[in-house]
Amino acid sequence: MNNALEISHFALGGFYLLLLLPLLLFARWQLGLGRTMVTAVLRMTLQLAVVGIYLQTLFAFQNPMLNLAWLSVMVLVAGYSICRRAEISLKKVIPAVVAGQVVALLVTLPALLAGVIQAEPWWQAQYMIPVAGMLLGNCLTANVLAIERWHSGLQAQQNDYQFYLALGAPNPVQPFVRTAVKAALAPQLASMTTLGIVSLPGMMTGQILGGTAPLLAVKYQLVIMVAIFIAATLSVATALALISRFAFNRYGQLVL
Repeated sequence: MNNALEISHFALGGFYLLLLLPLLLFARWQLGLGRTMVTAVLRMTLQLAVVGIYLQTLFAFQNPMLNLAWLSVMVLVAGYSICRRAEISLKKVIPAVVAGQVVALLVTLPALLAGVIQAEPWWQAQYMIPVAGMLLGNCLTANVLAIERWHSGLQAQQNDYQFYLALGAPNPVQPFVRTAVKAALAPQLASMTTLGIVSLPGMMTGQILGGTAPLLAVKYQLVIMVAIFIAATLSVATALALISRFAFNRYGQLVL
């Protein structure tokens, strides 16, 4: 099959003109979203352009230390975003959240890149950075859901927690952790169940457009989906386990 077809700057810029349609609709309906949309599109374009230039440089150097440095930045930004979006104490929670992301990557990345894809070397940026980005992006969403559900559940059902505590339950926070993990993983399980019927995933579609044989694109998508689910589960479980250790004072009161 052929390589990906080139997209000219002129064609890309012309396609952006279609954004005038939602812009006109926003104005007609007085939604007040015009400025937000323009800002979002400009930021997206600038950020992706900068990342694209940086990744080209990263691919050219093929330096494991540069790759690790960029991976560290990705993990820290993901951890910060999780804490902000879950509306929970950044200072107290971010070490646990970052630890969850690190555990997820340590388990899934080497196994996926070295064992399945068999990239040589396995840490080359062309494979490691995009795959890590997909894993972290899904871990971010799962962790936001889990931590927000865990925290809000404890706040709303403090009497239930105190009841478990008074009965001498060995792990009174476990029911809230169970609910949070279920809430975090439910969207991913639903997505896996309907994949290929309801939607074609972005990675698979991109590979096919890039000239990859459909069956090979399916194999890549399958291993990525499995890796995403494993990474999300490990990151959520690690983060909640660590947060639960310092979220309460010695009297069992929630201090976050």
